[in-house]
Amino acid sequence: MTDIQDKTFDWNEVADLFGIPDQSMPREEERDRILERINSLSCRYGREYVIKKITLQTTH
Repeated sequence: MTDIQDKTFDWNEVADLFGIPDQSMPREEERDRILERINSLSCRYGREYVIKKITLQTTH
């Protein structure tokens, strides 16, 4: 179980990575959908890969 926890993100991490301010938080259903997609990629490719991809997407 620790292995999966080491690979996944929680919503606060995702909001920080994307620069989403508290007042612009999406609804809970939307947050769950976003987290599911990100954590699926993270389990498949690792956290570093996901962070690099998010950084590339948000800086270009």
